[in-house]
Amino acid sequence: MRHLADTALGGRPVRIDLSVRRLYCENTVCPKVTFAEQVPELTVRYQRRTPLLQHLVEAVGVMLAGRGGTRMLRVLNIELSRCTVLSQLMRIPLPPLVTPRVLGVDDFALYGDTYGTLLVDATTRLPLTLWEGREAEQLSRWLHAHPGVEVACRGGSLTYRQGIANGAPKAVQVSDRFHLPTAPRPANSAWTDAPSASTPGPAPGTR
Repeated sequence: MRHLADTALGGRPVRIDLSVRRLYCENTVCPKVTFAEQVPELTVRYQRRTPLLQHLVEAVGVMLAGRGGTRMLRVLNIELSRCTVLSQLMRIPLPPLVTPRVLGVDDFALYGDTYGTLLVDATTRLPLTLWEGREAEQLSRWLHAHPGVEVACRGGSLTYRQGIANGAPKAVQVSDRFHLPTAPRPANSAWTDAPSASTPGPAPGTR
């Protein structure tokens, strides 16, 4: 007898009690002596949830992670701990890495004076990879292994400039808006500010 949890129905939890056959292996060298019968699209080996419920738990975990995912599942009458949600999230295979046309490169502080490098698909804004350190050689090796970058957005780091130049010499390097310096307006500038809506205009008949 197998007990499978399924998605809630009418606001109530659902449990499926399923009778399956226990199969014996006649191969004496097989480490598995017995096998439980599997029902297509309903059971998975070593799983106490139906595929439908498992996909729901994984989707909530991807969007909300541990604590948030637990609260959302509780609304759906599915009681799981945050550790269980996170463990299911960690079991999901990562999507295949596709080299972006526009690559974002930036550093981040791990702790103290230790920094890391983050690569992001500038079009989808999804992270691609990260590593400890911010050396030009590391970035160059990654670009050599993932050809196809046409535009590289980076900060003002000379290290990243050299790494991009070595790894993707044909890529156009640009500075993203977060690293562009803001130049102060000259005191003798001929620019004039447009009057705001709260600025009163000239009184009638004074022109």
